[in-house]
Amino acid sequence: MHKLLALGLFAFTFAGTNPALAQNIQSKDLAPAGASASNQPTKAIVGSIKVVTGLVNLQTAEGKNKFASAGTKLNVGDVINTQAKSTAVLEFVDTTQVALRPNTRFVVENYEYQPEQPIADKAEFKLVKGGLRTLTGLIGKRGSADAFALKSETATIGIRGTDFSARICNGNECNRLAKGESEKATVTNTSTSDVAGRVSQLTGELFAISSNGKRRPLQKGAAVFAGETVDVPEGGYAVLSMADSTRLTLPGGSSMQVAAYRYAPASPQTSVASFKLLKGAVRAVTGAIAKAEPNNVKFFTETATVGIRGTAIDISCTSAAGGLVVCSGGANLTVELRDGQIIVTSGDMNSVINAGQSAIIPAGNVKIQVINSLPNVLGNVPNAGPLPETTPANFESLSSTPVQSLQQGADSEGGAQLYVAVNDGVIVITNSNQTPLEVNRGEGAFVQTSTNLPPQLLTAPPDIIVEDITLSSPPFSAPQCAP
Repeated sequence: MHKLLALGLFAFTFAGTNPALAQNIQSKDLAPAGASASNQPTKAIVGSIKVVTGLVNLQTAEGKNKFASAGTKLNVGDVINTQAKSTAVLEFVDTTQVALRPNTRFVVENYEYQPEQPIADKAEFKLVKGGLRTLTGLIGKRGSADAFALKSETATIGIRGTDFSARICNGNECNRLAKGESEKATVTNTSTSDVAGRVSQLTGELFAISSNGKRRPLQKGAAVFAGETVDVPEGGYAVLSMADSTRLTLPGGSSMQVAAYRYAPASPQTSVASFKLLKGAVRAVTGAIAKAEPNNVKFFTETATVGIRGTAIDISCTSAAGGLVVCSGGANLTVELRDGQIIVTSGDMNSVINAGQSAIIPAGNVKIQVINSLPNVLGNVPNAGPLPETTPANFESLSSTPVQSLQQGADSEGGAQLYVAVNDGVIVITNSNQTPLEVNRGEGAFVQTSTNLPPQLLTAPPDIIVEDITLSSPPFSAPQCAP
């Protein structure tokens, strides 16, 4: 089974456009390339409308209009218009799903899916106005990387196996969502559910390394995912704010893997958090998961496991000289407990450690030494970073970017703005002769199309997308994989 969401390549080609053109586009402009109303190819059903709320209109390539409902079949050349307070979810025969927000115009320009001939696949859609979220199907995961494309008046987006959202705004229409279209952003929304934590504080450089070894730089606000390793080079430190309010400080020279992380706010007792210290140290104060079910939170190294009972803790791997080192059998492991209770396991040994106590496992040993004091190992380590309990639990505030802050200094009354949020996969945006911009999952992008400014990377997606009920958590069905 192919991995669901691989790499998305978005190539944006910009040109000066009249905003009114997108509002008043004629049916002849919406017909597929090479076709006309009087000379249409034989119609083939390419998909259907799965969900409709409110009033949704469908216009055929021949210019015929009808009201759409759940079950309405889709053909090449169809134009779907959602009205105010109306939404629709489309599903195509390759399992691609598209959720349309209110006041959206979407065109099926071209579509060809041949299960036995992936090289012949083609899906070309057009977003004339409004916004959508797309979960690409088989066409986006096999055959030609150029087979799947989304167009707008300002961009052509090439897609390869990606879950993303896009919103076109004219003037200041995206400064706020209409009443009834928004809800408070939470990690239960599909746009943020995959993000385990975000970078709350940062000095120096910081990197995330995926399970396949890909290394990406992190900025303040950047997302961190389960399975990734966070690496802090010498000379800096980082604080991570996790979705359940756990905070983690990583001193310079440290490396830690988010081994497993799943947080459901409605049922924190079923959530899990597991962190593997590979090198250096981690300072932690636990959050909602540990409070609801302490057994579901673990910190471990190559030589020991620390079970949590609501804790403020330092774990460090040091050499005989006291410097931070790789957490192997040749390192001294020290666990210092400032609050709560822990159980330290090494080999067949278990020791309960209470607040104010420490556990020490000497290099090359499994024996746990319990002492009634805190050695303060990190007190003499440069760039140890702050105690995490003194840092804010600000995951939620870091998880979206206000659109008003993006429009400062730009002409918000003229031209269109394009907002993009990547829920999974990777996209690359190019604007005129500007350097291509890579946008990873958990991030967003903003393009002010009335200027020649390059696309702007957002460490968190725009709030106009995150807080939109339609785009943050559409009723998509479980995706399928290519045979």
